[in-house]
Amino acid sequence: MTVDGDTARGGSAKSAPGRPRDGRIDAAIITATRELVLETGYPALTLSAIAARAGTTTAALYRRWSSKAQLVHEAVLEAEVIPAFELPDGVDGGASSAGGAGAAVGDPQADIRALVETVRVLFDRPEVRVALPGLIADTVADADLHARMIARLAGNLPAFESRFGRARRSDDHLPVLAEVVAGAAIFRLLVSPAAALDDEWVEELTALIIGRWQAGG
Repeated sequence: MTVDGDTARGGSAKSAPGRPRDGRIDAAIITATRELVLETGYPALTLSAIAARAGTTTAALYRRWSSKAQLVHEAVLEAEVIPAFELPDGVDGGASSAGGAGAAVGDPQADIRALVETVRVLFDRPEVRVALPGLIADTVADADLHARMIARLAGNLPAFESRFGRARRSDDHLPVLAEVVAGAAIFRLLVSPAAALDDEWVEELTALIIGRWQAGG
């Protein structure tokens, strides 16, 4: 016997009026997706297998997510597991990103290390490592999914930028610093899926970035 629900998930098909979404179905689908990504890998993962594992139907999945890529993205990179990068108390994160006027500058190395650690935690999870190559490929062809991924990577980086007075160019979605940190983690996992994202990696990348930062003035 299957369970079902009609409410759409943000950006997917519209929900039928009058039928609230059953959160238990959502949770079952997300759990099934994480489990099956680890069991089958991303390319072999199918929505029918996820529906069967979750005890629902593929129609119920499509009412919530418009594609496998969108479902996997939410399952493995859901907001709840992405640690927030927080500036220390007393730092004005709302200063002008153009000049950083009024932003208090504390310990750049500690702050940059916190950013690197945030990215490490984000990507150093088994289901993320397994899904990442295929998910990146599918993201390129899905403008909506691409926008969601960029938004999650961006987080509250504007506050970080403001603190150091390093504004991004108007046509950039992410500051260069975020591209460097996230790009380093992604490239490492794509080239060598079993490569460690450990404390040593965090310290080495932090030292590399802060050295260039200080040299740049």
